[in-house]
Amino acid sequence: MHSRAHMLLEKEYLFMQKDPSPAWGIKARPLRLDNMLEWFGTIEGLKETIWEGGIFTITLTFSEGYHEVPPEVNFHTIPFHPNIDMNTGRPCLALLDDFHVWKESYSIESILLALQNLLSSPVVDNAVNSEAAALLRDSPDTYRQMVMECVRASLKVHAGESITNPKSGPRSANGESVVPSGDTSATVQVKPASGSKLARVSFDEYLTTWTGIATSKAKSDMKNPLLEAIKDNPNLQSAHFGLPLEELQLHMKKQLEEHNSLMYGNFAHKPTEQEIQDKKLDQINKMRKIYLPRRSAPPPSSAQSEVGEPWEKEVDDLVAWTTNLDEQALE
Repeated sequence: MHSRAHMLLEKEYLFMQKDPSPAWGIKARPLRLDNMLEWFGTIEGLKETIWEGGIFTITLTFSEGYHEVPPEVNFHTIPFHPNIDMNTGRPCLALLDDFHVWKESYSIESILLALQNLLSSPVVDNAVNSEAAALLRDSPDTYRQMVMECVRASLKVHAGESITNPKSGPRSANGESVVPSGDTSATVQVKPASGSKLARVSFDEYLTTWTGIATSKAKSDMKNPLLEAIKDNPNLQSAHFGLPLEELQLHMKKQLEEHNSLMYGNFAHKPTEQEIQDKKLDQINKMRKIYLPRRSAPPPSSAQSEVGEPWEKEVDDLVAWTTNLDEQALE
């Protein structure tokens, strides 16, 4: 015999299956069909807001007192938001925190819509995340950049939910891993796992991970945490950049040379003796081309002369003259 709360939730679930919610960007269903007190859902950021594109996973835990008392709601992927606790993922929402505001007429859809609206309508006063509130109040551009990082990170986390890894997906209270197959509207698959509790991903954790890949940073002087962590380990650097160690060192040397060239200019290295000699010979060859006009060979003669043709002697004299040129004077 099921409790009143279980039957109310089962009725609401059947109604949602029969007549899906017309509201955009919200989905929810029980973690297990034999336990209606634990639900799993997703909330997408509203369009034309800074949260557009984000997909945030939530858990709803109902008590036996439902509908008289609201459920406990926590974000599984925790957004950087003034009204959401960045450690627990619990939202600061009047209809969930104040029993006098909560009404029995509120449904799961009402809760999801309120959370969706909370993302794009933060309240700075009495914020549970003081850091996010301070950024929103004092530096809106920085807050916007942090939210964009958060949205990108939520998509990465959401994509990882389709991997059947007991350590990566949301878990029910009894330690079973719940992994949606493909779309979250599909049937939920339950995979047995060790008796660990629901593991939430805090904003700090996935911000540290994904800022190592992101192309933009919230601050101009913000360091890349991933590169900082592997800067002293050549093997990790090689694995990160996907290059052999020798090729990686070659690329680093080339980039360093380009950097020095841009910063300090190109300074010619001191030439070797061989390079100096080659340069002088090249100058002599250029002068030969200038001062020795090209001559066409005379037509062959049937008579052979032991002395040779007059023009041949002239050429030999010019060659001897260029050979005896003073190299210092040429410079």
